Amino acid sequence: MKALANMLLALLVAVVIPIASETAVSAVRSYQGDDYSYDYYNRTYMMTCDMESDKTKVKSKSDNNESGDGDDAAKDIDGNNGICASKNMGYTIVRHRTCEYRAWWRDQCDNWQATHSSGGGGGW
Repeated sequence: MKALANMLLALLVAVVIPIASETAVSAVRSYQGDDYSYDYYNRTYMMTCDMESDKTKVKSKSDNNESGDGDDAAKDIDGNNGICASKNMGYTIVRHRTCEYRAWWRDQCDNWQATHSSGGGGGW
């Protein structure tokens, strides 16, 4: 019984810890007030969370080529601090930011957050 427990523990350490460390390394958060978004699953998914009960929708904008034209969004549209929204972006995210948005108004966004070290300073 003890041998089985040791074997299961070794398997847990071999499988779970590498997965957890990869997730921890990739998860970069960006904030707009208390609202936030972050990348996960090898920087291919975005999670967006509206944490303010202000009836304002929240979205994450992400970019895959550092050009600044990223407007691909994961949207949390309930305007309430409830369930977060998730989206497979279909590419490796190199940066993202969180925005509050309303119809007919300019998005209120935080600064771009790089999900990697570009080596060139980035200027974001």
